[in-house]
Amino acid sequence: MIWQPIPIQDLGPELAGFEDWVLGGGHSVDLVAGKDSREHGDTDIGVLRSRLGECLRCLDRRRVFLCLAGQHVAWDGGEVPREVHDIWVTDRLREHWSFQIMVFDEEGDEVIYRRDPRIRWKRDHHHVMVNGIRVLNPFITFLFKANQTIVGDKDAHDLATLIASVSSRVVPYPRFP
Repeated sequence: MIWQPIPIQDLGPELAGFEDWVLGGGHSVDLVAGKDSREHGDTDIGVLRSRLGECLRCLDRRRVFLCLAGQHVAWDGGEVPREVHDIWVTDRLREHWSFQIMVFDEEGDEVIYRRDPRIRWKRDHHHVMVNGIRVLNPFITFLFKANQTIVGDKDAHDLATLIASVSSRVVPYPRFP
């Protein structure tokens, strides 16, 4: 199956009223930067594990595939195993991949970085609002994209875009003679 990513504006209606998701990946980078910086081969959203069941129940379960041990496993409608952090969803006709759900674990009011559980952030800091869309905090996006053994071309591009975006918005520290 190949990707035919859902447009961002169609995510709300697709999720039938479930609003506790954040836009992630390259699309979130572009929203934060305020420009389209590259073509996107997929659409990523993030959902906290505590809200995952509610999110998935908005979808026809035949469209939902858990990424488990390198395989896409059809979701049976039950509890999603703790080791699943990515879920791929097809379009309504089940012909193409439409979007990916990144699952974020949490403990109390903190979200846990799955690659190193010592790194945590408050739920209140998990997203920012950009043009009325909940977007994954760009520092979290940076953390995921930069912390890879091999950083791919699109991730390197996104990292450079994030750096330029933040740099253009931060007032330089004044220098005194």
